[in-house]
Amino acid sequence: MEIKSDHLSGAKQILQRCLGLSKNQSLVIFVDETTISVGTVISEAADLLGISQTTIFVPVSLQRKIPAESDLSLITQEIAREARAVLTCVNGSPECLPFRDKLLESLWSARTRIGTMPGATLDVLELANIDFDQLIADCHNIEFAMARGHTLEFISTTADGKRHVLKVDIGGWERLPVASDGIIEDGVWGNVPSGETYIAPIEGSGEGSVVINGSIPGLVIQPEQEIILYFEKGSLTRIEPQDNPTAQWLDQTQIQKAIEKKDLNWSNLAEIGIGTNPGVKQLTGNMLFDEKCAGTTHLALGLNTFMGGTIKATIHCDMVVKSPSIIINGKTILDHGRMHFVESEWHENYEQISLEGSPARETANVLRSGTEVDFYGKRLQRILRPEPGRVSTCFVGDDDTSRLAYALYANIPPDDKGISIGSLARKSEIDDETTRRVLHIMQDYSLIRLY
Repeated sequence: MEIKSDHLSGAKQILQRCLGLSKNQSLVIFVDETTISVGTVISEAADLLGISQTTIFVPVSLQRKIPAESDLSLITQEIAREARAVLTCVNGSPECLPFRDKLLESLWSARTRIGTMPGATLDVLELANIDFDQLIADCHNIEFAMARGHTLEFISTTADGKRHVLKVDIGGWERLPVASDGIIEDGVWGNVPSGETYIAPIEGSGEGSVVINGSIPGLVIQPEQEIILYFEKGSLTRIEPQDNPTAQWLDQTQIQKAIEKKDLNWSNLAEIGIGTNPGVKQLTGNMLFDEKCAGTTHLALGLNTFMGGTIKATIHCDMVVKSPSIIINGKTILDHGRMHFVESEWHENYEQISLEGSPARETANVLRSGTEVDFYGKRLQRILRPEPGRVSTCFVGDDDTSRLAYALYANIPPDDKGISIGSLARKSEIDDETTRRVLHIMQDYSLIRLY
């Protein structure tokens, strides 16, 4: 087969940027009859990069039998476990999900990097032929805003210009978001290529309405066929209009199937996410890719336990919204589909902090909260662990603030006794006013307790 340069470039990005592979490292690729062309391009890219690769063909008919009736050979499992990285480039049908889960369960180790590409086509490779540095920055800027955020406003507009607002509580450090930038570290699995950041809102908090005008599973929404979802206390209460093709498709393919299974939680507002991948040029009804489209936001109904929530359901139904706005804690981060993250609004400088009404003004003592931190260039970072194997960090304030925060944190005893703020200021050689302003910010990051 003739290989297009865009496809080959995307495959190289997946191997080098997403899986972090270099010359002489080993890769195992799982393919089936639906993905041979994609596997061929990835194999060619591996050869050009000097990456040792083994391609394993598992027919769809066999996938349907694993693990209930059959299993992969021990030789195949051993080869995959010894690889530096594994790429599961197979079909994405629901009946083969147990097979894909089995691969993750049996091949995941502390050093293996597993990239998943269910339902991959050659077009998917173009999603990786992008500016990864910008995608990563966008994912983590959104992650930072969501992690710090308490209130999120999801604003969407109908074709005739009517504005709808859905307001949710996103926890403020209590419910951490996931930045899915497609970069797979040791002992981690994830979809590649990727490009989204998402969070499970606090259960029972969603109030308002949202216009679904992009796509839902299996259906691209046509002009004038948008629907409006209404939420109360975190649950979907009605859909308007009920008689249009989009509402009927959603009811037949998702809602009725959940009701037939006596699922009482299908209507839960499970997720809000923001797409960041400019390689997704158009929506297709395949949520694995649609939800990553830059300029869109998506929400989901049903299950949210895999992203830190507490609700179990038989469905997780993603729905894409075009050209939305997202406001977190009163600050715009997405403006009609355009990124609008203002660095100074989120990475504050201690000199701009007012202590009026702050516990840091009069409190006498401080102790560490136990939240994980890291030090980078004598700057204080908070560590985020939204899910097993996924670790992220964020600096505490701007450069000057994070350096002062590092100096103060280093002088707070690592025990439950704490230290007086006066003693801490003298020990750190920082004046009392500055110390209290920086402590105010550190408390906002849940790194200390004032008492």
